[in-house]
Amino acid sequence: MQISLKRLFLLMALLLSLALTSTPAQAAGLFGGPSGSAVFVGEVQSYGDYELKADACATFVDKLADALRQQGIAVSGRADLTNEEGRHDAIGSGDEAAKLSEIHMDAIVHGHQFDRGYTAAKLAHYADMTMGRAYFHQEDRLAAWKKSTQTYRLSPEKQRTAAAIAGKYGAKYLLFVNLKDFDVRLKHSIFATHTERETKGKKLSASLDYYLVNAQTGRVYEKHIENKKTAQMINFGLGKTGKGMDVDTLLGEVMETSAKDIAVDIKKKGLDEVKSDGTAQQ
Repeated sequence: MQISLKRLFLLMALLLSLALTSTPAQAAGLFGGPSGSAVFVGEVQSYGDYELKADACATFVDKLADALRQQGIAVSGRADLTNEEGRHDAIGSGDEAAKLSEIHMDAIVHGHQFDRGYTAAKLAHYADMTMGRAYFHQEDRLAAWKKSTQTYRLSPEKQRTAAAIAGKYGAKYLLFVNLKDFDVRLKHSIFATHTERETKGKKLSASLDYYLVNAQTGRVYEKHIENKKTAQMINFGLGKTGKGMDVDTLLGEVMETSAKDIAVDIKKKGLDEVKSDGTAQQ
């Protein structure tokens, strides 16, 4: 009986040890990394004139999180990194999801890439509220701004909101991605993403802007990323699968390429650009 009890005790101790050591691995996942240094993903959404489906944004988020981790960047965020709820909340509704959407829109309308004529209705409305319609008729000034790549700041109210949200989640930077346009064209027609048709000889393109925000200063680094693939991607598909890729697979491939471009640029340039003094390290 003594031997049996001893074995039972050892078994219980082993099980307890395994339970304790497994917990950190399960919890690390997306939210790994030291507190205070993480990039908080505020929203990955489409504010282009053709809104992407929610599942497309979710697919991109998964690829972006993986790409950031591969660059050694700690990532944090809410349960839904796409912020689908906030994207469709009314402006000024006051909850955290809506506030994140408004910070994203504020970064966009102050940025170099914003074009009011090719944007979602909610963003156009926010731009008019924030900047005034006359602002978008100053063609010479806007043309010069579009050529610039300098960092800029959020409006003071949104800067304070960004600082409060980042502080809540223990992050220093906020990241927003505007998936403006993802097209897959088959014989000059745009097909839904859930088609089984192969994509031999066809064309795809991805156009997005990302915004990295220093939560304490409100300084914003903006980067435009565009990927256009035709024969190159088709050849990749033929080599990988032996046939042309279906549209879902092809869309996934260009999303993965774009996500990696964001992660590399953040590591190489973005983080330095939004440091408190506003200058990149040499």
